[in-house]
Amino acid sequence: MMGNNSAAIQLLEKMEERGCKPHIVAYNTIIDSLCKDTLVDEALNLFSEMITRGIAPDVVTYNSLIQGDCNIGRWKEATRLLTVMGMVAEAESVVEMMSQRGIEPNMITYISLMDGYCLRGDMNEAKQVFDLMISKGSMVDVQSCDILINGYCKGKMIDKAHNIFKEMPLRGLVPDIVTYNTFIDGFRKARRLQEAEKLFSEMQGCGQHPNIQTYAVLLDALCSNQQLSKAIELLREMKDKKLELDIVLYTIIIKGLLKAGKIESATEVFSGLSSTVVQPNVWKYNIMIKGLCNGGLLVEAEKLFREMEQKGCSADGCTYNTIIRGFIINNEAASRAMGLMHEMVERGFSADASTMELIVNLLSKDRVDPTMLPLLKNS
Repeated sequence: MMGNNSAAIQLLEKMEERGCKPHIVAYNTIIDSLCKDTLVDEALNLFSEMITRGIAPDVVTYNSLIQGDCNIGRWKEATRLLTVMGMVAEAESVVEMMSQRGIEPNMITYISLMDGYCLRGDMNEAKQVFDLMISKGSMVDVQSCDILINGYCKGKMIDKAHNIFKEMPLRGLVPDIVTYNTFIDGFRKARRLQEAEKLFSEMQGCGQHPNIQTYAVLLDALCSNQQLSKAIELLREMKDKKLELDIVLYTIIIKGLLKAGKIESATEVFSGLSSTVVQPNVWKYNIMIKGLCNGGLLVEAEKLFREMEQKGCSADGCTYNTIIRGFIINNEAASRAMGLMHEMVERGFSADASTMELIVNLLSKDRVDPTMLPLLKNS
C-alpha cells in the first residue's frame, strides 16, 4: 500500500489484540488515506470490516468513499453511495408517515429502506424489513434478495447470505447474474476460494453465463490466493469466448503478478496493452510504477513515468509521490528525489504526509541541500 497505510492497519490490529477498540476517527483517517491513494477497494474492505466490528460509519466515512470512487471514475458506485446516504432517513420518515395514515408502503419504499440499512451495516434492521416484506405476501423479489445477500456478504456473514440464497428457489425465485456475482464476491472477501470456484461452475450449470464482473471477481480471488497460473488460464478462457476484456481485468492480473514479485511478467502484460484496444489510464500507470518501485526497479519506474507523458497520460500527485518515495526508500540519490519534488510542485501538486516524513528524515541526516527548504514549505 502507498504511504503508511499498511502500518496504520497493522496498528488497528494490534489495538484489537490488546483489547483497545479502535474508534470511528481511526478508521476514517485510514479509509480517507486509502481513498486518496486510489486504493478504493482496500478502503471498502476496511469499511466492511469496521461495520462487522460494530462501528457505525458516519458522514466523513461516506464522503471519503464517494470521493475515492469519483477519483477513479466509478461514478455509478459513487452515485449509489450518495443516494443511499440520504435515502434511509427519508424512507424511514415515509414509512412512518404512511403507517400513521393507514397507507401500505410499496415495494420500492421497502427496498430503498433495506438497501440503506445494508449500506450502513445495520443488518438486523435490514432483515426486519425483509421479513416484513415476506409477511406482506408477494413483495419479496430477486432484487430484494440480492440486496440482503450483498449486505451480509459485505459484513462477512456468508452463512446468513447462503441461507437467503438457498431460500430463493423455495419462494419461486431464480438467482440472477447479480445474485451469483454478489455471492462469489462474498466468498472472495471471506477467502473461501474453493467455494467461489464451485459456485462459478454451478451458475454455468444452471444456465447463467458469467459476465465481465463475474470474471473480475474470480480473477481477483485467484490472484489474492497466489494462484496466478489459474488466473492467467481464466483470462485466456475469456479471450477464447471472445469476451470484451477491459482495463480492470488486466489491472487485476498485473497487481497479482506484482504482489507475487513477478515484475518481469507484470511488465510484459502491461506492455502488451498498447497492442490492444485497452489503453491504461493514470490510475493503472500508478499501480505499475508503485510495483516497480517496491521491487527496487527505479530505472524502469522512471522510464514508465516518462513514457506515460509521451502517450498523452499526464501524471498526477499520486504518481509523483509514489516515485519520489521509491527513490528515497531505495536509497537512490536524494538530489533526484528532490528534483522530482521540484517538478511536482511546479505542476501544482504537493507532497503528501508520507513523502514529507521521508524528506524530513533526509533533512535530519543532512542528505538534502538546505536550499531546498523553501520548496518544502511551498508544498
